[in-house]
Amino acid sequence: MNKFKLIFLGVAMSMLFACSTPVSKKTAKPRFLKENISQAELNNPTAYKRYYYRCKNAETQDIDDLTTYFPLSRESRLKENFGIYFQLNGGKPIPFDHIENRALNARGARFEVIYRSYQPINGYFVDLVARQNGSTYYKNAQGRQIPWLVCREN
Repeated sequence: MNKFKLIFLGVAMSMLFACSTPVSKKTAKPRFLKENISQAELNNPTAYKRYYYRCKNAETQDIDDLTTYFPLSRESRLKENFGIYFQLNGGKPIPFDHIENRALNARGARFEVIYRSYQPINGYFVDLVARQNGSTYYKNAQGRQIPWLVCREN
């Protein structure tokens, strides 16, 4: 009787795995934005639209200056290429990927846009939640979002 149960279990397991879809082995597509971009490239007004923000740093309570750069090329408008550069207090520009647009009401008239940094900033990946009246940058600490910068356009 035990032999019958083992055979049945073996057949059931093999049928279960035979019906499952294979795991895709596609490699990740390279990111559109450059990891290292020069200030001269970002200062080109035909290639990038610049926005200035004043941000309150939730950790230090200081006021920081933030500049974001939006690529203007046709290719940058493709959904898989959309992103921005983030530059805090004149430091190194850091690329952010577009993650999603989230509707805040049924008609979609109010929404927020979510971005995520390509690389850690001060040890954390950073999520940007951009809304109509301001933006908040969150440090992503093991799945928890900790407010870091609360910004308003300057």
